[in-house]
Amino acid sequence: MFNGLINFRMLSRGAILLSPIFIAGLVTGDPMWFRAEIVTLSVFIAAERSCLAPVGVLLHALAIGLGVLVMTLSLGRPETFVMASVLLAIVCAGITAAGSSMRWTGSFTFIPVLYIGFATADNANGHRLGQLGLEVLPYLLCSAIPVILASSASLLSKQLAGGSAGRGWLALRQVTEAPAPGCFEGIVAAALAVGVAASLVEWPGIHYGQWLVWSAASVVTGDLATARAKWNDRMIGAIVGVPAGMLVGVFMPHAPVFFDVLTAATVLTLVAFNRYVIAFGTRCALHAVAIIVAGHAVFLADYRAIDVVAGSVIGIVFVLGTHLIAGSLKGNRTDGGLRPRRIE
Repeated sequence: MFNGLINFRMLSRGAILLSPIFIAGLVTGDPMWFRAEIVTLSVFIAAERSCLAPVGVLLHALAIGLGVLVMTLSLGRPETFVMASVLLAIVCAGITAAGSSMRWTGSFTFIPVLYIGFATADNANGHRLGQLGLEVLPYLLCSAIPVILASSASLLSKQLAGGSAGRGWLALRQVTEAPAPGCFEGIVAAALAVGVAASLVEWPGIHYGQWLVWSAASVVTGDLATARAKWNDRMIGAIVGVPAGMLVGVFMPHAPVFFDVLTAATVLTLVAFNRYVIAFGTRCALHAVAIIVAGHAVFLADYRAIDVVAGSVIGIVFVLGTHLIAGSLKGNRTDGGLRPRRIE
């Protein structure tokens, strides 16, 4: 049963790569190491799923660092945040022009940029956002080093074994793909959905706006069938996972070490399960537990479910809308090309 549910290969490799960052956080007591854990797993997932070569992994890490800096700066003003979020959505969706599997790289650029940018800005306490963004960069780049080394070691071992060395050390990817179908449609849907969600973040009463924005973006998967499936999985995961986490969190001791462990466990859910609905439900539950263990009021965990549901609805509405409009335009072009013309 567990062989079908848990991805032991990805989980074990992810845990090994994450362990130096987790240990650094425990030894130094610096919370930034725990915040940077999501970069380690994001770069690892992109390297595995998008078949990035070592240079590609390095560039992905640098892109995340630059994105976090820009996102942190943009959070100083609502209009700049909306523009930065839409631009991020366009870039991360547009990267599928290099192939369908590059969607993993796009998604796992969006996630760390958005989440770490929000966390950095939330801890500003009157400090300059640009300065804080620059202070975070070394942590983000160091958190990617285990994945860069692992990717380099894998390529080197292939060369020493006399096997195929892929496309060499200077290549960005180990494979070549055709552009993903519906790429432009996905870019439009992502930009519109993220733009609306980012605009709502500034409304009074909106907490944890990063969940709202990412939920809107995550539903845009490139085609209608997978978008509907992901929307359904996220709705179920949030509605079931958050209450379960709240129940568990009430009985958990409020100790800093438990929060640190929960942070690492939450990140590992990105690679731990084969079924998305289980992974996302577990992630929602762990987020809820972490909020309570951190000493916040129990009801704040409700915002996880509210933001996920609202963002997912925004996302699926724009996916359906762009799909219908694209289909209508294609139909008009086809009819125009096939309809016989009357000779006057």
